[in-house]
Amino acid sequence: MYLCCSGFGTLADPSFDISELATGTLLSRGYQGEVYLTCSGAQRLVTKKAMGSFPVRIIREYMLRREYSVYQRLEGISGVPRCFGLHAGKLLVLEYIESQSFRESGKPPEHRQRFFSELLEIIQSLHRAGIAHADMKRKDNILIDTTGSPYLIDFGAAVALREGGSFLNRFFFRQACRMDLNAWIKLKYRNRFDNLSEADQHFYQPTTMEKWARTMRPFWQAATFRRWRKARRNR
Repeated sequence: MYLCCSGFGTLADPSFDISELATGTLLSRGYQGEVYLTCSGAQRLVTKKAMGSFPVRIIREYMLRREYSVYQRLEGISGVPRCFGLHAGKLLVLEYIESQSFRESGKPPEHRQRFFSELLEIIQSLHRAGIAHADMKRKDNILIDTTGSPYLIDFGAAVALREGGSFLNRFFFRQACRMDLNAWIKLKYRNRFDNLSEADQHFYQPTTMEKWARTMRPFWQAATFRRWRKARRNR
């Protein structure tokens, strides 16, 4: 079986063996299914599988097909893992990046200014390609590789600008682009918005939804005992 990123839902690279990609080390579980670290020969890869029973599995397979179409549009963009294809509509094969997530790092990158300049360039490259990530608030979706450079992963929630898209499609794309840039500002300045440089001020434009979420966050945290649970995990 071959793997590639050309041809929707097909795989085409003779260096990969699909049977070897069917199993691996579980990395995480999420709303799209399960993520595994797998190997094909000496090459390490990441595979995302649509799991669950009908109809949940059908929904997850649709989400993987959608994410695959996003990766096709992002092919060649620095800071985005390569996509090697989609097998049988339920196995997304991606490049493995030796890294740790922004959350796992627990501290700012060593070359902080370079890191955030590179991350901004990735975000703007996505937007020029008609894709907004829309889930950068999750620090697990930002990786720091062994050289200290950023990568963006998990495009399951991405918003794609369609050619000749409707007013609503264009509106939601613009909103998602603003959310990406707002997330960049929040990470760079650690939510200390009074410290924004003059050069970065125009990037921060909270959407109505973000303003509403910020207002409701204290009530949600209190209702779900989030701070208590977080303190307990950190003991």
